Amino acid sequence: MKFNDSEINHRMKKEIYIEQDKTIRNLQNEFNTIYPFLKIEFFYEPHITGKGTAKNKMINNEIKLMQVRRTIEPGKIRIGKNTTVSEIEGNFERRFGLYVQVFRKSGNVWLETSATDNWTLEQQNEEGKSLAEHWKIESENTQDHDVY
Repeated sequence: MKFNDSEINHRMKKEIYIEQDKTIRNLQNEFNTIYPFLKIEFFYEPHITGKGTAKNKMINNEIKLMQVRRTIEPGKIRIGKNTTVSEIEGNFERRFGLYVQVFRKSGNVWLETSATDNWTLEQQNEEGKSLAEHWKIESENTQDHDVY
């Protein structure tokens, strides 16, 4: 039996495991496996709804979670089909005290989704995929952000 990309994506396990020994990069990779046209970035402080966060508040992705938060009880973030950007960002903050923002691929840059936090992650990912196909993006620059 053959599955198209969308069916494969829906059949994948949609959970991100949170443990103190993990690096931010580990979590970013888990998220990106589920949503290849999205990424999450971690910040030292929360962002205001509808607004972005300054790039200088972004946490280096080689840092382990225990360096950001002294105590993190292991757990997981579950991502459902209808999970919105604001819900996943809120779950990271409420459950683990981690400040996360979702970014969407747009051409050669990553845009904060702060203006569309009410969209589902699926919608955001599809928009990123559509833009990549339109711009025929072959490689990404994970360091290029549109942040304040």
